[in-house]
Amino acid sequence: MLRRIVDSHWSLRLLLALPAALMLWQFFFGWRSWGMLIGQSGEWAVRLLIATLAVTPLRLMMKQLGFGPHWPMWLFQRRRDLGVAAFLYAALHLGAYLLRQSNLHVVLFDMQYREFLMGWIAFLTMLVLALTSNDRSVHALGRWWKPLQRLAYVSIVAAALHWFWIRLDHTAVWLHMIPLALLEAYRLWHNFARPAGMRH
Repeated sequence: MLRRIVDSHWSLRLLLALPAALMLWQFFFGWRSWGMLIGQSGEWAVRLLIATLAVTPLRLMMKQLGFGPHWPMWLFQRRRDLGVAAFLYAALHLGAYLLRQSNLHVVLFDMQYREFLMGWIAFLTMLVLALTSNDRSVHALGRWWKPLQRLAYVSIVAAALHWFWIRLDHTAVWLHMIPLALLEAYRLWHNFARPAGMRH
């Protein structure tokens, strides 16, 4: 029974939806703060984007540590769910920002500042990734699909800069980005720096 729950995509999707449900409940029935809704939804978007990018290096690490085929494959099969969830939290973040501003001229004025421009770049690249994260797009794009997915790195850099420049306290940014940087460094080492005989 527990194994079926763990292996169910819907279990993960419900789990990923819980923070959104909680913050919306708190917004409508509690603190009603646009700033908190915008901040929390943006942070969850970044966390889930980091989780999506962390899948590949974590799979490599699991294989090297001898976890067997099940858990690396389980992680790989959840990458799409994580990526779509990251986009949906980014959409909530942007939607809350637009509703708070409620003025197109203000939104366009904000875009001249680097922190807001980076936010738009992060969202638009995540939108492209979300629209192509389906089997039909994989088949239609063919060999171009995988290079297109590398836009996720543009998304995370833009999101990190957006977060860094819009906040006075940068502690949370570093706490989120350093683990991902270490995992990506491991992935690069695994793929390029290890002796050929040690690669799997």
